[in-house]
Amino acid sequence: MGLRSKLRKFLYIRKFRNKSFLFEVKEKNILITGANSGIGLALTKRLLSFKNKIIATYKKNSDNLDQIENNNLYQIKCDQRDDNDFIELKKKLDQFKIDIIINCAGVFGPSFQNQEIEELNFDEFKEILNVNALSIAKIIQIILKNKNSMPKIIVNLSSDAGSLAKNTEGNAYIYRTSKSALNSITKNMSIDLYSKYNTVTIAIDPGNVKTNMNPGGHLTSDFCANSIINIISSDLDKKNGKFLDLNGIEIPW
Repeated sequence: MGLRSKLRKFLYIRKFRNKSFLFEVKEKNILITGANSGIGLALTKRLLSFKNKIIATYKKNSDNLDQIENNNLYQIKCDQRDDNDFIELKKKLDQFKIDIIINCAGVFGPSFQNQEIEELNFDEFKEILNVNALSIAKIIQIILKNKNSMPKIIVNLSSDAGSLAKNTEGNAYIYRTSKSALNSITKNMSIDLYSKYNTVTIAIDPGNVKTNMNPGGHLTSDFCANSIINIISSDLDKKNGKFLDLNGIEIPW
């Protein structure tokens, strides 16, 4: 087979795969938390291009979302530290039948790197644990209590810092604990919700992404968004209850 024929075959396979991929994620109602920046914003833009309806939450500022001109974008303010915002979130989510949930909202905390146990700030600990783990459970609970919604896919963005098996360095107590808690919630839901509703629940570690929260990262948000969409567009049953990197390779819990 000549070079031209090989190239033609490659382009045909790529075109075919893209068609299959687009079919998997089009015309769905997708909730994306933390959607005004970083990976959440990149996912919002990408998934809107597939004719999905995106319900996008933001903490305080919606300036980036405001620049998107698309009638399928619905914005909801939700600071995941604020109980009143959750009350409003419930009222607004009751209007939608949610098919997919992608939880991107999360925080590092001001003392991410240098955390000796003797000097932990427990107010900060409770706040970050709430945002990174407990509030995710609240959001899932709100949606499951909505009789109109029965999501088929739940994706929680985690971190390998939350992997107990991979922790060989210690430190970063608060962030590690919050992501370990999120991983535990994810694993539990993958068992309970799959048996009840056939809902697939996975955790994904997006890696070292360059965002406002992590300016030193080397991966782009667009790359991460495309990788996440690729993961959820095929072989879902095999991925239920897994902790995956952007290549779809399993990370030990």
